[in-house]
Order: sequence, then C-alpha cells, then structure tokens
Amino acid sequence: MVHDNAFLSAILHVREVDQQSNIWTKSVCRSLESQDFNRVPYHLGQLLEPSVLHEVSHVTRISNHHLTNLGYESEGPMKSIQDRITQRSDASPVEKLNLVYCLVSLSRFELAMHILSSLHPNQLRHEDKIYLYFIQFLIKNRLSQPFQSDFMAMKVLLEENSLPDLIRLKVSTQAIVWEMKQRALGEELFNWYVDQGLDTCKRLKEKEGLSEQLGLSSFYRAYAMVPAAKQLVKETREEMEHALHFANIAKPTNRLEECRKLDAMKTCFESELKEHLYLSKDYEQAERAGFDLIQTDPHWSISYHEMAEVYMKLNKIEEALSMFRKSAEVGLPRITFTHFMMGYCLGELNREEEAIGEFIRTLEIDASNISAGINGYNLAKKIGHHREDTFKSHLTRWEEEGILKEDHKQHIAV
Repeated sequence: MVHDNAFLSAILHVREVDQQSNIWTKSVCRSLESQDFNRVPYHLGQLLEPSVLHEVSHVTRISNHHLTNLGYESEGPMKSIQDRITQRSDASPVEKLNLVYCLVSLSRFELAMHILSSLHPNQLRHEDKIYLYFIQFLIKNRLSQPFQSDFMAMKVLLEENSLPDLIRLKVSTQAIVWEMKQRALGEELFNWYVDQGLDTCKRLKEKEGLSEQLGLSSFYRAYAMVPAAKQLVKETREEMEHALHFANIAKPTNRLEECRKLDAMKTCFESELKEHLYLSKDYEQAERAGFDLIQTDPHWSISYHEMAEVYMKLNKIEEALSMFRKSAEVGLPRITFTHFMMGYCLGELNREEEAIGEFIRTLEIDASNISAGINGYNLAKKIGHHREDTFKSHLTRWEEEGILKEDHKQHIAV
C-alpha cells in the first residue's frame, strides 16, 4: 500500500516524502536512516500518544492490531524493522535496545515494551544501562504506568558511574517535567535531579556542539516550569529566554540535526505560548508565539490546536474555529480532538446543524468519545434533530458498559 501523505508514509513505512512533511515525519525517518544499531543513543523526537494508531487505523482501514504489531505489508525502511523484529533472537542487546527506541519513535509502545522485557540491564555495559531505564520510563509514561522506579535506577547509575553529561542532562530534564506535571517522582528525588541538571548546565554552557546546545535548551524550558508553578513571571521569562537562546545558536551540520534544531525551536514556542497565555497574561505575545509555532511547523495539526487555544481563552470562537479547520485540512494526528473542537466551536456559535455533524464525525473515529456523545445529544435534543437517537444509543451503550459515570450524567440534558 502506498501512502504519499507524509504522516502516513512515516508512521506506516518510515519513508520520507515531501507531501505535507513536518518536523515529526522528517525526524523519525532521518533518525532511523542515520542510526548505527550497534551504538546508543538513538535520537527520539516528539513522542505521540498510543491513540494515534487508532486514528491511523480509522483513516487507512488497517486493523489496530496489525498497526500495533507491524503485521501489515510494508516497504522500504519499515520492512527492515519488521525483519529485525523477526530475527531479534540473533540480535545483540544493544541492537535490541535500538530496536525498542525505534518502535517508541513510531508509537508502537506495547511492542516496544514486549521486546524490552527480554532485555536485562546486566546484558548491557554500565554506560549503556541508563538508556534502557530511560526508554522504559518513556514507554511506561505513554502507557500510563508508574515510572518512579526507573528514575531511582537512573539515579544510582549516575551516582556510581562517570556517564556523559548529555544523558545526565536529558534524564534531569525529564525528571523535572514529570514531577511538575504529575508529581511522579517525589520531592527528594526531584530535588536531586534539579541539582544534577543545574550542575551539568554549568559544565555544558561553553560547549558549541549542537547536542549540548539543544540539551541546554530543553533543560531550561523544563526548569522554567519551577518558577512558573510559583507564579513568578520574571524568573520564568528568564529561563525561557535561556531555552530559546540555546535553540537559536545551535548550528546543524546534517539533515537530522536540522530537524532537531527546528524541533527545539518549536517546543520553545509551544512553551512560550502557554507561558504568556496562563502566567504573564500577555495575550499579544501568546498569539505571536502561536504564529511563530505555525511558521516553524505549518504541516503539523497540533500547531493549529495550540493557536486555537489562545483564541478560545480570549473567547474569539470564530478565530479558534478557523484554526481547527486548518488543523482538519492537515489531518493526522489528533483528528479526534480536531473534529470534537470544531463541533464545540460551532455549537458556541449557534451553528447546531454543523456542530452535530462534527460530533458524529468524532464518534465515527472514536466510538467511546463521551464528550462528543453528550454534546451532540444535548444539541440534537435542543433543536429536535433527527440524529438525537444516534447520540442516545451511544449514551445507552456506555451506561451498559459502565463507562458513563455519574459526573458525566450531570451534563446530559433532560
């Protein structure tokens, strides 16, 4: 099967094409292309949610099972990955570890965990073990499993071994992000990683390598979450300026490094947008960051979601709808969210007929989307629409399955 859309070509075949290519598609393809499977690390760009495969299944009609396990006929680079999976009993521990990283980059988290479970840390050199725990944390994170033990294991490795500053900084960065987002590590472990990160930054600040500069950018962007949580506007801005500075000065020397720099810039703009939208309340700067984000990655649906968030916050529903429409034109990923939010915006604009159509589309992609079911039912009931029974059947099924909870029912029109 040939897919000339860049996202589908990348996620199905790891084949780079020009049609609507974006930073993610280029990154996953070029990472595999440039990787020596006998050495770590493997470059990972943005990781998507496991649900993306459900959306790909909806678009391509390839079963979710086959997508998850690479059980479909492929071509080009993906065929080599399928062959590596088939022949993995003959692979070295490092080759298996790189295979796991590759699968994670392509959102095959369950398959990656299955292969990772056959690896024991003691099969790897001391300097390589940390990459096993790091990818294990990432997989658990995406599968909504606890991962504190992996950060504890990485702390021991960092204390007992002279490991590269880059992996030390990378682990510290992720520790900060997930403690701030989910309180997933605990205060003592979090503080240890903050100190590690800050000390490592001092050693790397004068380095001119792209990996060092992008590592610093990523760390400062994460560290900005600490003052932001305390509502410290000035201090947050200072850390964000550091993050953007190091992303800006990085000098790529090959095609993959070009993607890595752009990805760093993009994530800075995403964080800037949130900073100005929710912390400084500088909405003009939030909108500017949104435009910078779209300009950096115009064929990425999520860029338009981010900009729409600015307009939703400002109650500019027409402008938000326009962004979601542009996201729909781009397509994958997060098409479920795109259509739901189009429905929500249309409902707010009293365009009930169009809104109901978008909620129906949402349910066609994700038949368990309770928000679309409730919103669609309420609108259909309000105007006496003929699709009211369609939404009602979804609500009835969800109640029978036990997934329609009391707090959901409070939002259903009577």
